Amino acid sequence: MTTTRLMLCFLMLTSAVAAQDLSDADKALVQKIQDAGGQAMPLAKNDLRLTVAFHLADREINDETLAILKDAASIHSLNLRGTKITDAGLAHLSGLSGLTRLHLEKTAITDAGLAHILALPALEYLNLYETKITDAGLAQLGSIKSLRRLFVWQTAVTEAGEETLKAAVPEIQIVPDFRKDRDREIAEAGRAAEDAGKLVEELAAASEAQNKVVAETAAANDAAAKAHAEAQGALDAANKALEAANAAKAAADKALADLKADPNSPADAVTAAEAAVAEAQKTVETATAAVEPLKKPAEEKKAAADEAKKKADEAVAKANEMKTRSEEAVKKATELKARAEELKAKAAAAGK
Repeated sequence: MTTTRLMLCFLMLTSAVAAQDLSDADKALVQKIQDAGGQAMPLAKNDLRLTVAFHLADREINDETLAILKDAASIHSLNLRGTKITDAGLAHLSGLSGLTRLHLEKTAITDAGLAHILALPALEYLNLYETKITDAGLAQLGSIKSLRRLFVWQTAVTEAGEETLKAAVPEIQIVPDFRKDRDREIAEAGRAAEDAGKLVEELAAASEAQNKVVAETAAANDAAAKAHAEAQGALDAANKALEAANAAKAAADKALADLKADPNSPADAVTAAEAAVAEAQKTVETATAAVEPLKKPAEEKKAAADEAKKKADEAVAKANEMKTRSEEAVKKATELKARAEELKAKAAAAGK
């Protein structure tokens, strides 16, 4: 069993229980409504006014169906949503003196049909969503002083038509209310433009601050790079001196070896060569001792330079990102301001 069918069964059961307290005339009316495919039930146990609905009927509901409602003063609410009724059918509703709520949405009703409901003394709610009414029809409704809620989505009604009706019935609420919606749109556009302007200012200040960070990190990077270059230069010079000392030592060793290999070499020459080797060894040791203390500072300066460069690069990247955000914010702020001014201009042209 479908959800709709279950709902129909529930409404019929509830209506049958409540109908025990209805007058014979209303019991007969309820039966006619149910026979026609509609539902009818009292508002409450202590309120026997009828709520009538035809929008869930499993058969066609047309103008002839409405004839069974003629002069039924006990009907409080009537739902004809999506039925096949026409303007002519509404003539059967003109005698529903107790009718407070009327649903005519998604029907073929036009301005001409509204003339039949103008004399309803208690009508407070009227739904004309997706019907063929126009401003002319709304002008007629100004005579229904009890009307408080009116729905005109997807109709030909305009703001001018709504304002005319609101002037005739000041307490009425119309949905959608074009003027209120426009005022709200203007206010929202103004706030959005204002917020966008503040964001532009904030980003500009942040970008200025970030540019200072860029300058500071760039200076720190230059200083660290210079310190690393000096430390590395000193280490390179020391290594070069060590290389020269090792080369001199190798040459001294070879000269001594050549002298010793020749049995005719003078003793004093060999002794001099041995002294030269010993002196070269001392030079190597001195050069080696000069290199070691320079290695760690060079490594530390390199690490510091790498870190300074990383920070400088990050600062530049962040500055570029903020620049892009600022440009986008300026563009959006300009668009929002133009939109707000456009809405104000339209409002002024409409005679606001």
